[in-house]
Amino acid sequence: MANLQRQIDALTAYFQAGCKQPGALLLGLEVEHFVTRLDGTPVEYDRIKYVISSLQRAGDDPIYEEGIYLGYRTALYSMTLCAGCQLKISVSPRSSVRELMMIYESCYTRLCAALAVNDLRAYTLGSHPTRRGNQLQMIPLNRYRILDRYLKNTGGHGGVLLRATASTRVSISYTDEADFVRKFRVASLITPLLALLTDNAPVYEGTPNERYSVRTRIRSDTDPDRFGIFPGLMKDSFGFEPYAGYLLQKPLVVARHGARIVGVGRKSAFEVYPSVLGNSDMEQILSMFFFDVRVGQQIVLCAADSLPPRYVAAYTQLLKTIFSSPAIQEGVLRRYSGVDEDQIEAAKLGVCCNGYHAQVYGRAAAGEISWLMAQAKSHAAAPEERRMLEPLCDLAGRHRTLRQAARRE
Repeated sequence: MANLQRQIDALTAYFQAGCKQPGALLLGLEVEHFVTRLDGTPVEYDRIKYVISSLQRAGDDPIYEEGIYLGYRTALYSMTLCAGCQLKISVSPRSSVRELMMIYESCYTRLCAALAVNDLRAYTLGSHPTRRGNQLQMIPLNRYRILDRYLKNTGGHGGVLLRATASTRVSISYTDEADFVRKFRVASLITPLLALLTDNAPVYEGTPNERYSVRTRIRSDTDPDRFGIFPGLMKDSFGFEPYAGYLLQKPLVVARHGARIVGVGRKSAFEVYPSVLGNSDMEQILSMFFFDVRVGQQIVLCAADSLPPRYVAAYTQLLKTIFSSPAIQEGVLRRYSGVDEDQIEAAKLGVCCNGYHAQVYGRAAAGEISWLMAQAKSHAAAPEERRMLEPLCDLAGRHRTLRQAARRE
């Protein structure tokens, strides 16, 4: 087991290298968008590739994998294709939500204009607006094909997840291992509330949807080894090393050997890779696990559906306020003291079934969301930050989700 320990030590050091100096919280942003023709017909890879490449400017770095063009990267953001031709805009970490949103909205506006010229449009929704997952093509990457084939045998929704869901992901910085543990636990505890608050799937599998948080339900029924709440996060021993040890001993599915991508099935990273892990090996391993809260060199919160820009701003500001405030974080940990991973999973299922009427850790979901939003409003540092929270405060106050509000409007 000496080689395993060396690998654990290497991955633990990778997490430690992500620690930031104490100071302003840094936030990164990723928003996935569905793209269709104006009549709702899905768009094939070659056509959307053309649109993205038309947006690339001199000096931007093209992104290729397996010789396939996926998009481009600038100093401020990247635009890349995901498995089912979803288009992801990623903004590099910033301490200001306003600055983060200025970059995102500028990029989103350029994207929408380029799509319109080509008789296409973008959607910010949690599930595909017009088609079932099995009707959608995947981009021609071996990595996605192998993973898609594997996930079809590990849960009831593997064929839907990669092709037909889209998210808003926010990453947050940590200063040391203790800060990481506290923030990771808080993020996991509030995941059921965030999933409900950002429910935005008015259509699911091509038909009008009346169910809450379908993307959460899909993720919970895909692969227990790599989705859901990280097991053991409430143990006293939880930290960088246990997280690393778990990842290294679970099925890796896809591995990288130089430029080659290969399927490895249920072999673990410990079995596949040599005793010494390079950064590219570690990044490949981390990319194969999709927990509701996960870590690389930032903590990434994955509960939210893809959202329209003003709700992206509200959601990002909500997370900035929570994770900039030790008082809010300690309040969450006290309020939900004794809650374990199974209870978090039960709360997620509860909100999927009953929305604001669900029980979350023995309390009504509506009251818990109101409490969380009140904490954020009272700790927001400036009037602009409180104003930014208003779209989500309004939904919470009406006990509605974005999916329901959009339908009524």
